[in-house]
Amino acid sequence: MVNVSSLSSEDASVILELSDILDIVVAERLPKGHERKFCIQTAQGEKRLLRVNSTEHYDWLEGDFRMYEYVAASGINVMLPVVMGTFREGTLSYQIYTWFDGEDLAEALPRMSSEEQFLAGLKSGALMRRLHTLPPDHEPEPWGTRFGRKVQKIIQSYGKKRGKSQGVDLLVRYLQDHQELLVNRPQTFTHGDWNTENIMLSPDGQIGIVDLSGDKDCGDPWWEFWLIPHDLNSSPHFYTGQIQGYFGGKPPPEFFRMLSYYLAFATLEFLSDSTGEGDTENVKTTLEWFEDIRNPVPMWYFSQIE
Repeated sequence: MVNVSSLSSEDASVILELSDILDIVVAERLPKGHERKFCIQTAQGEKRLLRVNSTEHYDWLEGDFRMYEYVAASGINVMLPVVMGTFREGTLSYQIYTWFDGEDLAEALPRMSSEEQFLAGLKSGALMRRLHTLPPDHEPEPWGTRFGRKVQKIIQSYGKKRGKSQGVDLLVRYLQDHQELLVNRPQTFTHGDWNTENIMLSPDGQIGIVDLSGDKDCGDPWWEFWLIPHDLNSSPHFYTGQIQGYFGGKPPPEFFRMLSYYLAFATLEFLSDSTGEGDTENVKTTLEWFEDIRNPVPMWYFSQIE
């Protein structure tokens, strides 16, 4: 009999209903993420990840499942899909994946030395580069058209905002004056949400990825770097290592031009969607990183350890 004493009544009801289908004996609700996830153990002693969703978009969920199969088939270290199905008279779905032992880098990095962070970054960057060798599974619209449209939309959206943050005009002008950077950019399969919460570190030091975006994501592979956080003060060595791991050494100058463009866009996008007190600070940080958008190489990048 599965033990559900630590679960809410709704979660307990779900696990009890699934226990006969999946032979669940232990279930723990995972706190991160917007969907319902559990770490389960089966009667056979297997540890698994269980995801529970509405079947309203079941076709999308099936596509998500196949996407993991596509990535895993290339030999990339990703959680493997096991089985999926429906229950509760077809209103809910379940997806079972192999469990990735370890912890995400968001938890691990603060405990690491600078050298350990850099080495973890090298591994993360090499894995990202490997993922980007996979071609898109459909013919995408040209990147310059796709992303250029996003740039104009964000500029217009921010222009309608009442409260403006100091220094944003530099970001807007940079985005408007350098759209030629987007022309003829290659497009590959991408993760879609490459951040330290989705990069796992196993006890033996291996790096793996979880939580692919689930929308058959593709685009400029260098756009994947846009999720470098404004509060990276505790881990600049990791992000330096990630860049160098991606390129196998010194990155080309055009990479930093694209990085500064994408981070300027990300900052403006955040401002357009936010009303928080940290708006001005985010702009200030981005401008400091790139010396008021005069230097495409961010100040936190340690070029001396290439």
